[in-house]
Amino acid sequence: MKKGAFCDDTPIFFTFNLFAFSTFTVMEILILGLILVGFMVYASTRIKRTAAEAFDAETVESDDFFIEKPAGFLHVLNGDPALSFEAYSREMGVDDAGRFRAARAELRIYEKRSLDYASKALKESTKIGTDVSKVIDGRKYRALDGSSEDKEVKFRELYKLAEKNGNVFEFKLLILETAEPEVLRRAEAMLGSFAVK
Repeated sequence: MKKGAFCDDTPIFFTFNLFAFSTFTVMEILILGLILVGFMVYASTRIKRTAAEAFDAETVESDDFFIEKPAGFLHVLNGDPALSFEAYSREMGVDDAGRFRAARAELRIYEKRSLDYASKALKESTKIGTDVSKVIDGRKYRALDGSSEDKEVKFRELYKLAEKNGNVFEFKLLILETAEPEVLRRAEAMLGSFAVK
């Protein structure tokens, strides 16, 4: 081969100062690493903030009903398709109840049922202690208080039923008997806010 600028058998990139080339590569990797770490910190902060905001108080409203979800409860958006509304508390049970949320809320709409029929069906399937009829803003509601048990874990069940156009709206709270009083207070406030339009 002829001797000249590119006639040597050594590849062209090895003709540069090897130390300078290595320093430049290390700096590039370091800068890219710092950018990646910065992006990860930003993304993590955004995710944590969004998750915390999900437990903030909010108003849930549809064409048929209205609910004031208190702080400390998460509104499940893509949950059970049979439920028109679903939420659960941030707090979990303790000891044997550790696999359960301290409180859960569910709204089911039963088509072509009467308020009396729905109330009777609940009494047959759940231990109901009290059943009170109320009229709020011209609409009749039934408030039922009961209890249930799942593998020796005891729950308090609170229901608020309303009828509209031949359909029954059943708002149910399932609360651990060992739940903190604050969880119970917030859950009962949510139940009280439930209204059918």
